Amino acid sequence: MQGVSIKWGVELPQKFAAVILLLGFFSVLGVGVALGADEKNGAEAVLREGMGADVTDKTSASFLSDVQLSGYLKNETAYRYREPRSITKIRNIAYLNAKYPYSSRLKFNFSGWAYYDLAYDLFDYDTIAARLERNEDEPLAFIVNLPREKDTPVAEIRELYMDMFLGDMDIRLGKQFVVWGVLEGVRITDEINPIDFRELILPDLLDYRIPLWMAKLDYYRENANYQFLWIPDIRFHKPAPPGSEWELLQEVPGTRFPESFDYKNAEVGMKLSTNHWDTELTFSYFYTWDDFPVIFRRVRIDEADAPDFSPTYTRMSMYGTSFIKQLSSLILKGEMAYVTDKYFAVADVDKNSDGFLDGNGEFKRDHIRWGLGLDYNWQGLDISPSVVQWIIMDYDDAIIQDEFDTSLNIFLRKEFPQSSMVFQLLGIYLINLDELYVKPKWTFRLTDRFQISTGLDIFFGKKSQFGVASSTTATEGVVVREQRAQFIGNFHDNDRAFVEFKYAF
Repeated sequence: MQGVSIKWGVELPQKFAAVILLLGFFSVLGVGVALGADEKNGAEAVLREGMGADVTDKTSASFLSDVQLSGYLKNETAYRYREPRSITKIRNIAYLNAKYPYSSRLKFNFSGWAYYDLAYDLFDYDTIAARLERNEDEPLAFIVNLPREKDTPVAEIRELYMDMFLGDMDIRLGKQFVVWGVLEGVRITDEINPIDFRELILPDLLDYRIPLWMAKLDYYRENANYQFLWIPDIRFHKPAPPGSEWELLQEVPGTRFPESFDYKNAEVGMKLSTNHWDTELTFSYFYTWDDFPVIFRRVRIDEADAPDFSPTYTRMSMYGTSFIKQLSSLILKGEMAYVTDKYFAVADVDKNSDGFLDGNGEFKRDHIRWGLGLDYNWQGLDISPSVVQWIIMDYDDAIIQDEFDTSLNIFLRKEFPQSSMVFQLLGIYLINLDELYVKPKWTFRLTDRFQISTGLDIFFGKKSQFGVASSTTATEGVVVREQRAQFIGNFHDNDRAFVEFKYAF
């Protein structure tokens, strides 16, 4: 079984290592402030010569006037029109962004949000979560004892970082998002920030990403740009609240987590961006953790004994590339990643005949991810189709996921200026799982600051199914169920209509 930490060089006591990291951060911070201060002090000295001492008070008072504030107030309301019908969300959001340009070389950025979902105050939790319908195969005693967590109230910092501009080098330190890849909404090389599944994948792209504390360095040369990432903040995909209508994957008791802000566990990324043959090219490497835990389990074949779980997080390496090429009126985009050391769950295999599931239920395999997409416009309609595929190397028939796992995606966008309206349509079809998600959305811009959006979230597919079931006859003992891992299909009863009111300032 793979461990949860990788040792780099000589191992130092953890507290001493943390001190070194903090000293390094504040040393760089001090250099940036000093550079900005030198530039700012020079300008102030010139002002003092011409205007006298009064300029000091004016400079101090100008801090607040230099802060650039923006944000929005937003209401998101959703109504599930399948049984049990109910308003499932009345979320009120306040988002604030503040930028402070200390100097031309040093800038600070903050963004945060707070939201509260009023639906849980007005409607019954079990109805909102559709607990009886989602768990119809379970005994009532099991259902009434399920957890009742909810994604409200929430207040959190989304971004808090410092930018330093040092000629041909930029440095960003702090809590931030980094987006790799060229296919929007597709995670092939774009694995830097984990996902918050509080509403599956329904929120806007940045809204469902989890920000991380990291250091990002961009170095610019004439024919190439180099980016380096160092991420000591180790976080993973966040499941929806247990018991909620979007509950799917939950933390298994006893899961081993790597310690965050331990230099041995840090993630490291590098990316080269260049342009050749009139094509934008990138080449990347990311040494990371798998954002899903590996559920190692000791399972006795053909018996109904409870499995012995040993879930843990494991390391992966990702070697990626992407391109963007203009072809007349078309834009061709693609990306690919070769990923090493990922574990894939297996079922019903006991090749050594010891009576237990082989490999503790997981086989380690390399795999390839690739995607290809187009952007073009037809009579004012922006059309962006794409195809994405995973290919598992050295495939074994016992692996639950198919050797070739393919999805088709489509994004449409059409502006109607005469109506101040924008229409969008997102479609995701997972071919192997026979699942479909469709999201039509209409946005009406009433003023430059105020808009109303309405649309649908529609799901098609089957639910997941794992494990064994007791037989109805004494002679058959237990019956192994069809092992079926589904994603979108688990929410086929969650079809909903939504409306959003947004005021930007």
